[in-house]
Amino acid sequence: MIVPISFNSPSTSAAATSYPLPPTLARISHAEVVLVELQGALEIHSAKPSERDGKLVGRLGIDDAGKTATLRIGHHLLEGKVVQLAKPLAVLQRVLDGHKEDNMDVDGGEEQPAPSETQTTTGWDAIALIKRKIVFSKRPTPIVGRPA
Repeated sequence: MIVPISFNSPSTSAAATSYPLPPTLARISHAEVVLVELQGALEIHSAKPSERDGKLVGRLGIDDAGKTATLRIGHHLLEGKVVQLAKPLAVLQRVLDGHKEDNMDVDGGEEQPAPSETQTTTGWDAIALIKRKIVFSKRPTPIVGRPA
């Protein structure tokens, strides 16, 4: 079985914005996506799980050198570091294509599908290539003042 995987060029803006990223990933520039590694879990209270989609959780900041990062969530500040991954990771999005099957007349007693039936093929689009991750390994520091 051959599974097609297509890579979009990083210069196209449609590829960068057409697919939503999983919650553990962050887009830090137009062409770069990083993995966010936290110790523990974020608890976001809502009546329905769909209410959490697209909500702002905190503010992520990276210094000019690209070595340290800060994440402010409410009244807490997390400090982390940006590290290179040993091996890059690809983020894949499954694509289903429905196309009509080419039917041929075959001699024999086998029943052939109707021409109107479609066959779906599964392909994969590589939507991001991750080369770095942000590691927040320290406990959050409480801050006094306005929340993020």
